[in-house]
Amino acid sequence: MGNYSFVLSDELQEEYCNFKEGRDYDRNLIEKLLHYYKPSILTNTSQLKRIGKGISAQLETTLRKSGFTTQPLEDLAQNTLYKIILCTDKDYYPYVNINGDKIENNLTACFFKRESRQKAIEHIAALCRKAKTIYVYDKYSFQGGANVELLKAIFPTKQLTVVYDSQYLDVAMLRAHCEKWTFVDRTLPEYHDRYLVLDDELEIILTSGFDYLIKTEKEFTYIVRPVSRRRFQL
Repeated sequence: MGNYSFVLSDELQEEYCNFKEGRDYDRNLIEKLLHYYKPSILTNTSQLKRIGKGISAQLETTLRKSGFTTQPLEDLAQNTLYKIILCTDKDYYPYVNINGDKIENNLTACFFKRESRQKAIEHIAALCRKAKTIYVYDKYSFQGGANVELLKAIFPTKQLTVVYDSQYLDVAMLRAHCEKWTFVDRTLPEYHDRYLVLDDELEIILTSGFDYLIKTEKEFTYIVRPVSRRRFQL
């Protein structure tokens, strides 16, 4: 039956079946479910019977041949790629609450050694384009003025407040680049990851720092996610 991504709670499995069958469904739940959606979803014969969904003879035979019959959802989830159960009411593993959970489904890009980062640079620049305030946090990548040219390429040349920590970033070259930019020097909290935070609404987490947005000697990953906790407040 192919590879499976995860399992759904009975509540979500019922709504998902209604959605696929064109029946009435809870739009709010389906929108949140689709935020996490990755094909294919695993179920078993017991779950389909519990939620009152008819099982075709072919589907029942296929599920039974694969051994997906009466096991609890927690055991069923161990047969999936991500080993989780999406739900709306539990916050402990293996459950992931679609209403808000530490395990999220965010936009991520991974680049291997020797792969061009041009697409990442263009994407991050586009995310920054309409920002009014950008917080820059990277303890290592800007030492000695390195990589400042990258910020010139990423930041929009318009009215913009740049919040930075002068312990880690010398903005002299940035000041000369665009007279519309205003700089706020603040001692920022200690973090392991490196960040661009846009208007306290969106954060771009650079797991390897700005260095490897330019260099290709090592792999590079960045994550784009809504801000759930303000890291750098004015």
